[in-house]
Amino acid sequence: MTTAAGARRVRLTSTGGPEVLRVEAMPVPEPGPGQILITTEAAGVAFHDISTRQGLTPGALPEVQGFDVVGHVARVGAGVAEFTVGQRVGALIGAGGYATHVLAPALRTAPLPEGPPAEHLDALMLNYLTAWQMFHRVARPAPGEAVLVLGAAGGVGSALSQIATAAGVEVYGTSSPGRRGRVQAGGATWVADQAAVPVPVAAVFDPVGGPSLARSRRAAKPSGVVVSYGFSFATGVGYSKAGAMARTVGALLRAKLTPGPRVVVHTVARAVDKDPAGFRADIAALVEQLAAGAIKPEVVTLPLEQAAEAHRRLENREVEGKLVLVP
Repeated sequence: MTTAAGARRVRLTSTGGPEVLRVEAMPVPEPGPGQILITTEAAGVAFHDISTRQGLTPGALPEVQGFDVVGHVARVGAGVAEFTVGQRVGALIGAGGYATHVLAPALRTAPLPEGPPAEHLDALMLNYLTAWQMFHRVARPAPGEAVLVLGAAGGVGSALSQIATAAGVEVYGTSSPGRRGRVQAGGATWVADQAAVPVPVAAVFDPVGGPSLARSRRAAKPSGVVVSYGFSFATGVGYSKAGAMARTVGALLRAKLTPGPRVVVHTVARAVDKDPAGFRADIAALVEQLAAGAIKPEVVTLPLEQAAEAHRRLENREVEGKLVLVP
């Protein structure tokens, strides 16, 4: 490792509230085989970060959070031939993004153009990529069919609404009543919940998980699909990690054992690792849609030093669109 003036990170010191996030100086790591070192322009904050900080996510607690970053290649490790120093890239790193210098696996990195703002490109790297994969690779509704997007005012939900609308699919979206206008502005018809959808839909995109899956299945056609991509039901209600996992697994088992629409759990990292070339093709398609104006990310930026405030806003559902930290 080396040192660099101004190099810093936000360390997750323990589970707890936003105050457990601490800004500190950091050494600059050296990329190993198959890795690249990125100097960060933008680092995304996701709701998954909230549940991890609260101790609800399976696995070890990461020292530094942050799943997605955009920046420029500073160094490349052995065996990396597809990227060059100075090139603009985006990466899905899983953890470590809340920092000025980030190590990324080359296989989880995609080239990006220089023109668009870094925060808009960062919205593509996780929110829009997740939405694109779930819509085009998992659900694949036909033009003229209808889908239901839960949390349609949020980062992934608003991306889903835009992507579905661009594909000629009718969109219903849920949100709190106060965000109804935002849902409608994104091209969706607002509904209060799954039971209020007027027609059976081809797909339901559900970030809530747990008990929400049964309600989502009732809103879908028997031949339809519920795409589960989160478990926000567990945040802020006092569940332990074991309790949250038990309810998640129980809901998935009930879905498998009862007739009706199938449930597919989508994990973007798993999809990227399985098909790195497909991941880069998806990012290239999203960059084209961004340039054409078919998708329009709504982004809120905060300085890296305000990561705790970012968590507070996201946890309290005060953020519309994608929240991005800027070093």
